[in-house]
Amino acid sequence: MNRLYHFTSANFAFDDLRNRRLKIAQLDDLNDPFELKSVNLCNPAHAQAFDGIGEHEGFKAQMAQRYGVLCFSEDKTDVLQWAHYADRHKGICLGFDVSGSEGKFGLVQYVSKRFPFPDRPHLDFMWKLLSTKSVAWEYEKEWRVFLRLEEGIWNEGAGRVLYFADFGSGLVLREVILGAANKNTFGEVLDATQGYPGTLQVARMDLSCSRFELQETSA
Repeated sequence: MNRLYHFTSANFAFDDLRNRRLKIAQLDDLNDPFELKSVNLCNPAHAQAFDGIGEHEGFKAQMAQRYGVLCFSEDKTDVLQWAHYADRHKGICLGFDVSGSEGKFGLVQYVSKRFPFPDRPHLDFMWKLLSTKSVAWEYEKEWRVFLRLEEGIWNEGAGRVLYFADFGSGLVLREVILGAANKNTFGEVLDATQGYPGTLQVARMDLSCSRFELQETSA
């Protein structure tokens, strides 16, 4: 098990806590334009295979229909991740003990150059594409669980089908951390987590008075 952290808005976090599930990110929703394109695509034939042509879907679109990803970080105190993924510190960070029992699992590799296109693409090539990013993202210290999209739930507000991974032996909630600008109370978190194991820790991030850092205060 690895203790890893998922940043999200307060509304989504409370939905996750009450329903004991985590939304699976679909590949088309990820914010890196090089997602699934960490390979060199200077060869027009390779680029066409990835992006498609006309009515023919490319590799990325085909992958996005079949697979999704759970994204985590090793670092719960990173100021930028709170700003980018947790609603500018108004959101919540959920800490999990995560294993790969539900799917392909591993640490993202950060590189300065896109790797060569293999002579014969294979299954490991697919995982390498998903788990390789530019060094510009290195501060995220990201881990990913790569999952096959199964039965989804239609979301009227979003106008699309959403997919979720249930909490379980491979995804065990251990921490709930409120952001430094979050307005929720510890009591609201405790109400949403009734029935969870007593080992669940609830805390809040505060701004350090002397450093450009966040510091954690337990409930």
